[in-house]
Amino acid sequence: MDAVTSPGAESGATRRRILDAALELASTTGLRKYSMEQIARTAKIGRATLYLYFNGKDALIAALVETELARYFAGIQSVIDGYQDADDRLVHGFAAAYRLLRDHPAFTTVLRVNPELLTPYLIAENSRAMDLARGFVYSVIRPGDLPDELRAQFAEHVARTIHSFILIPGGVLALDTTGGPEGYARRFLLPVRKALAADSQIRFM
Repeated sequence: MDAVTSPGAESGATRRRILDAALELASTTGLRKYSMEQIARTAKIGRATLYLYFNGKDALIAALVETELARYFAGIQSVIDGYQDADDRLVHGFAAAYRLLRDHPAFTTVLRVNPELLTPYLIAENSRAMDLARGFVYSVIRPGDLPDELRAQFAEHVARTIHSFILIPGGVLALDTTGGPEGYARRFLLPVRKALAADSQIRFM
C-alpha cells in the first residue's frame, strides 16, 4: 500500500522548499536583486503557489530570518549540550555562536551586498535578533552560575559582543585564528562572569 502524504505535511514541505530556495538565492546574490519569480523558479513551484505562502518579498525575508535564527540557536545548543562544566559551556558556546554566524553563506553575502536590509533585525532599537540572542544566552546560563538579574545582564553582554564582532570584523583580537574565539572567551568572558558571581556572593552575604 502506497504511503499517503497528509495535506499538512505537503504544505510544510512546500514552505521549506520555498525557504530553501530563498536561502540559496540570498547566498549567491544577496536579498535585493532576487524577485518572487526567481524564488518560484528555484523552488520549482508556480508563482501563484508561492503567493499562497508569502504575500510578498518582505514577508518571505522575515520568515527566512526567523527560520535561520532558529537553526543558528539550535546549532549552538547542540555544542553546549556536549559540556557540563559552566566554563566549557561558555567558552565553546561562544565559539560556536561566532563561527556559525561568521560562516553562514547567506548572512555573509547579504552583509556584504546589501547590509541595510539587515538593519531592522540586527542594529535597530529593539532589534529582534538582539532580543532573541539575549534570551537564548540567558536560557543556557544555569541559575546556579549567576543570580537572575546578573544572568540577564551577562547574557546581553555576550550577545552584544558577538554582534559587534560580526558587524565590525577585523581588529587585533585574532578571532579568526585557530582557537581564536575560545581564547577570547577564556580571557575576556570567563573573568567577567566569575567577577559577577563573586560580587553577587559578597552582596548577598
